[in-house]
Amino acid sequence: MTEKIKIAHVNIETPLYISNEYVQLLILESPTEFYKAVNDLNGQFEGGAGAFVFSRCGEIVSAEKYGMMVCDLFHFDLNDKKVLNLLYKQLERNALEGEYLPAFYAMNGKTVEFLEKLFYSVPFALTYDEPQPLEVFKAVGIKFEKVYESLEEKIICYINAMIELKKCEFFIFVNLKNVLNDEKLELLYRHCQAEKVGLLLIEHYKVRPLLACEKAVIITEDLCEILENYEEL
Repeated sequence: MTEKIKIAHVNIETPLYISNEYVQLLILESPTEFYKAVNDLNGQFEGGAGAFVFSRCGEIVSAEKYGMMVCDLFHFDLNDKKVLNLLYKQLERNALEGEYLPAFYAMNGKTVEFLEKLFYSVPFALTYDEPQPLEVFKAVGIKFEKVYESLEEKIICYINAMIELKKCEFFIFVNLKNVLNDEKLELLYRHCQAEKVGLLLIEHYKVRPLLACEKAVIITEDLCEILENYEEL
């Protein structure tokens, strides 16, 4: 990420910034405001309208185009239909260019040869379309192997896949600090910094003291705004 992504909201005075230089937190202590913010952001990542405005260098950008959001840390899956479609498109591009193209044509030739022989086994005329890479991938059930030993490993695999397949520049996680301790969070933060992607964590409450690389906008139950770690970063 070369330029910070700014996130503005009409009810939040301090803009949020997503950067690989630090981790941005938005802590919403009011259950109502927490739900509204998460639901609103999730809708924007599904392509809908919302109250959060994402911009870079003064120009409004699409949240869904540049980032991903994980609302449920217990059920998100790399083998989600949308992620698999991104994987298939990437594999299709690879199959139809460079060193893989001759091998794909050879496989297609063998498939056609087999089908034409097989058709003689039935007493009626048959026709077919030559297999395309996308159809082959779906037919054989290509998917991500699930070999995660921990949640942080699963998250890192997800981040790596989205960087490769979607060129993601940032990720938003909901209540991540509730399920990862500081040691595991720092491991994740270092990985994201190395990959030059930014993180925004949406939290319901302040779980424990902030890490040095975190800064937070806290919206209290009575909707007062508190900043933490801003002077240090």
